[in-house]
Amino acid sequence: MKKRPLVILDDYFVKDGQLSELLESSNGIDIAWVSKGDYFEIPSDNPFIKRLLSTHTTLRRWTRTSAIQVTYSTWLYNIHLAIIAAVGARLLSGLTAAPLIYSLGTLVTICLCVVLSYHTLFFVSLNYRPAWFEHTVVYFSPFAWAAIWLLVCIGDRETSTVAVVDMDGPFRGLLDRRVGPLALLLMHIFVWYMRRTVIGITVFERKVRASAFENWSHRMYSVLAALAIVFVWRIYPYLATFWDGHVSDMERKPPRELADERSQIGVLRLIVAMLASGGTHAIWYSFISYAYHMVVWKEYLREGLAVWVVDDSVMCTKLH
Repeated sequence: MKKRPLVILDDYFVKDGQLSELLESSNGIDIAWVSKGDYFEIPSDNPFIKRLLSTHTTLRRWTRTSAIQVTYSTWLYNIHLAIIAAVGARLLSGLTAAPLIYSLGTLVTICLCVVLSYHTLFFVSLNYRPAWFEHTVVYFSPFAWAAIWLLVCIGDRETSTVAVVDMDGPFRGLLDRRVGPLALLLMHIFVWYMRRTVIGITVFERKVRASAFENWSHRMYSVLAALAIVFVWRIYPYLATFWDGHVSDMERKPPRELADERSQIGVLRLIVAMLASGGTHAIWYSFISYAYHMVVWKEYLREGLAVWVVDDSVMCTKLH
């Protein structure tokens, strides 16, 4: 991973490796700077700055761009709450469609649980628990994408085991047909698009700290997330036997026979879901932050400064 550049003052940028050259040009001028780890603060009235500006082109003033709000505006806050409520209602509709021990083990329910928990954690972490946000984006998001693409590729009418007795519930049919796989995908893309800057910055900071092995491992992890969800779905009958033995008692069949009676998932569809979710997420992980060179936080995910370079243009954006 490339090293971050250095930032001096609040308006200038110098690439990594050129600091020694700049220091040599100071000719004994005392530089009262403060090291911040990845950048340096130098008082604007320091003679060193004036000398740099007059003798060096390696120090460039960046272009100020419009400030970007990484936190939630009021309308986006309410929209994301509505999305969480819609996914929750869709999940509740599925859970009330049959006895809980059956409905809880459907592929649809498992996928909806993943999507709902992801959006809830994303919402809570960005708004109230910033320390959780990086883990949510880096480690949990591949599963959310995988769950949605499994529903898109396989369908959202998969049943859990054997014949299921329909049960009328207060939410049955209310949103189960309106919040389908395509709607889930569009809502998920909407949230990611609206929060693309903070997600990209978070991935950039993760990639800076991670080794090449860790970055490639994450790409493989993204591709295999769909397979992990299907694995949980397949072993659910075995797990359900610990639920007071209800599965075996109600159907008088061993877990293996119950597992065999589950609808099979086509290998081709599973591969498509893995490539669509994991492949696109891995590509996104690789290129979303290519232009970022540095992020400095005054308060993490609340106020900071982002610097990026495109060709010869150096740009700076205030984050708030």
